Amino acid sequence: MTATVAGNVRVTDVGTEYDTHHIILDFGTMPFPVLEGQSIGIVPPGTDERGKPHFARQYSIASPRNGERPGYNNLSLTIKRVLEDHQGNPVRGVGSNYMCDLKVGDKVQVIGPFGATFLMPNHPKSNIVMICTGTGSAPMRAMTEWRRRLRKSGKFEGGKLMLFFGARTKEELPYFGPLQSLPKDFIDINFAFSRTPHQPKKYVQDAMRERAADLAALLQDPNTFFYVCGLKSMEEGVVLALRDVAQGAGLNWDEIGQRLKKEGRLHLETY
Repeated sequence: MTATVAGNVRVTDVGTEYDTHHIILDFGTMPFPVLEGQSIGIVPPGTDERGKPHFARQYSIASPRNGERPGYNNLSLTIKRVLEDHQGNPVRGVGSNYMCDLKVGDKVQVIGPFGATFLMPNHPKSNIVMICTGTGSAPMRAMTEWRRRLRKSGKFEGGKLMLFFGARTKEELPYFGPLQSLPKDFIDINFAFSRTPHQPKKYVQDAMRERAADLAALLQDPNTFFYVCGLKSMEEGVVLALRDVAQGAGLNWDEIGQRLKKEGRLHLETY
């Protein structure tokens, strides 16, 4: 399946190590239905060092089901340019650099969509707690934007939306500006920055503990769904923070944790 690049904008401040892009792909008249929480595969052109075609790289969709621009057959991705591996050694990510360098009008090979495990709840009264770092914000942006459009249409009785979003600094946080302008009664946003000069390190799990009273109430509500997306290293910290919140409120975490998993209300997607 071929898509055409309809937009490519940098969404983190220039001059920071983190070069993150918001890329819009248009499918023209080709049907390509997607849902919030799904991902697509992009096949970079050319061959690898063994002369084999590149394998597809998977990216979470950052736009809602009716497109980045409603009524257009398009979607968006949030992609960070990879210039080093997890150990900090220089490496040029094939897929991310290819995507970040695309120009409007370029053609891209797409496969998918994939994923049925990170989909948002369909019933409007559900509460959604989103916990993410960096480009893990892509599916959260899709869910938030879909809820925002539903609310704007006036046909929506929404549950609570709560976001915990971590980055090293606010300059490295994708979509920092647009997030600031969302109405407070629509979404409760909590930022956590770990490298702000002259400030103590703060991670998403610290921000969660600060909001323990609100999270404890949400943990007890059977309509609450939790979504965690970002680097693998955050997963344990987030689950421990939920456990502490539960125990601090005198709740039985083992029971609640089991129920969340069994009812499909705790979604972890880390890489």
